[in-house]
Amino acid sequence: MDLLFILLFLIGGIVLIILEIVAIPGTTIAGLSGVGMLVYGIYRVFIEYGNTWGIITLFLALAFCTFLLIYSLRAKTWKRFALDKSIDSKANDFQVSEFKVGDKGITITRLAYAGMAEINGKSIEVFTTTSFVDPKTEIEIERIDGSKVLVRPIESAL
Repeated sequence: MDLLFILLFLIGGIVLIILEIVAIPGTTIAGLSGVGMLVYGIYRVFIEYGNTWGIITLFLALAFCTFLLIYSLRAKTWKRFALDKSIDSKANDFQVSEFKVGDKGITITRLAYAGMAEINGKSIEVFTTTSFVDPKTEIEIERIDGSKVLVRPIESAL
């Protein structure tokens, strides 16, 4: 086998192992394929170029994989890939006294149980007591449970 193909197997195996660690963890297909390619590449080096080059290739591959493992287990490595933002906002941030039963408004988004509506000049998250409500439909507050505003379309109230 040509040296180019052996190098392609070795580099391809390392690339697949890196993909398994960084990009697609948990699938094991890329990791097992990468290990298989590395083992086959090292095997072909032993067959084609003898024990000396086979042992050198084996130790280089083991050293590189050990370096990858140690590097990937460091905490700083995973901080680059992790989402470190926190969400501290609330869906409805209003005083209960701002809204009362019977206030009217208009839907901004489709209410598929929940969505956005404008009531008393404020955009808030509302929940429908009926099925779906289309955008730009006039609604009325039916009841308020804590910060959960339940509405119904005005057409169905008649």
